[in-house]
Amino acid sequence: MEYAMPLVDDLLTEMEAYLWFCSLDAASGLWAVMMTRRARKISAFVFALGHFEWLRMPFGLKNAPMIYQRMIDNALWGFVQPKGGWANFSEKMRIAETADAEDRAGVTEASVSLNETPRTKFEAD
Repeated sequence: MEYAMPLVDDLLTEMEAYLWFCSLDAASGLWAVMMTRRARKISAFVFALGHFEWLRMPFGLKNAPMIYQRMIDNALWGFVQPKGGWANFSEKMRIAETADAEDRAGVTEASVSLNETPRTKFEAD
């Protein structure tokens, strides 16, 4: 699986043009991604208390950041697209806005969209 992650230098260069920006913490964001049955079997583990399978995506899986980035990009499609490409939402989502009121309205719509997105619909394969 391959999903291009933006470079930090490119993001910082893009943000120089904006007067306002907002940083949202996506703590425990990976837990919004449901694991498929196949992924549950692959990521299962055993220890003294028995056999366990993850129902939601745990932190530390190799492809977890790419899957989460793709999920956020899909959820925000049409709302947030900074000049030059998508901002990196892996650790902290950065929503950049210009001084125009129209652009600030788009940021509000994007945050409403994230709240309305059903968490159980996302699945990692």
